[in-house]
Amino acid sequence: MSAALGLKAKPIASEPADDDSDISALINRLTAEVNQIAVDKTKAIQQITNQMKMLALNALIESSRAGAQGAGFAVVAQEVRGVGQQVETIARELETQLTKRTGDLVASIDRMSQRSRGERMVDLSLNAVELIDRNLYERTCDVRWWATDSAVVDCAASPTQAAVSYASQRLGVILGAYTVYLDLWLCDLDGNVVANGRADRFRVVGQNVAHTKWFREARTLRSGDDYVAGDVENQPLLGSAQVATYCASVRAGGEAHGSNLRVIAASDGQGILSERISLSLNGQRSGFYQDRSGTMVAFHATPGYETYRGLGWYGVIVCAA
Repeated sequence: MSAALGLKAKPIASEPADDDSDISALINRLTAEVNQIAVDKTKAIQQITNQMKMLALNALIESSRAGAQGAGFAVVAQEVRGVGQQVETIARELETQLTKRTGDLVASIDRMSQRSRGERMVDLSLNAVELIDRNLYERTCDVRWWATDSAVVDCAASPTQAAVSYASQRLGVILGAYTVYLDLWLCDLDGNVVANGRADRFRVVGQNVAHTKWFREARTLRSGDDYVAGDVENQPLLGSAQVATYCASVRAGGEAHGSNLRVIAASDGQGILSERISLSLNGQRSGFYQDRSGTMVAFHATPGYETYRGLGWYGVIVCAA
């Protein structure tokens, strides 16, 4: 018993709302304004100290003209000059230190924002692949249940014309209610398709699928609780439609090792089954990083759902710089 689940390009990779970037931009703007205010005020202080030094210089000139009578005034002028220089030094140090601190603050906020954004993208990646896993787990339940249908069991045991007709009718009724399936097939142990639910659309009865990986794996199933979840592929017998095949026996997953992974669905509908995306997994099941172009990439491996272990797929979100 096999069910071909028709796949369409679903949005498993989408750009998250940029709240973190908005907050970071606001803080950066406010910090820049504070920094500019500090610069403006220190410049104003420097202008005042310059005026004080000029006044002190004029006072020294006048005191020298006054001779001995201006000696006391010269002392005051020197003190005024010294105070002006101290104030100027403090103003410069304030500008330098404040500029450095605000620069450090901006850099720290940028790092925090990038980390927060990356972690949120990882969560979205996990959410995307979990939604798929739960849906595909339900498909394994479906195919195992339908394999117990009396019409299917009878046809598998004795594929007479009447039994084939009735089994095809029953499979057609199921397809009418479960629109996610492209077709349902009943195969004998030699890989011959005995009956299908959409005989008017797909003339697959009599075709042999013994060469396929999913059938070879299904051939080894030992109980009705076991099942096979085939990889996503284009099925020639179904008009080269993109499908994932589920199999269960009529009686009574995988792990991604490489980092060059095939695209099976995408929000933009591009590169389906033809494009491969290179991920820097570094031995991790989830994470995020920036590539050389500045693009943020987040990923999370399928955690499976209930008894469905998943097919080793990854949810991936790519945000351009």
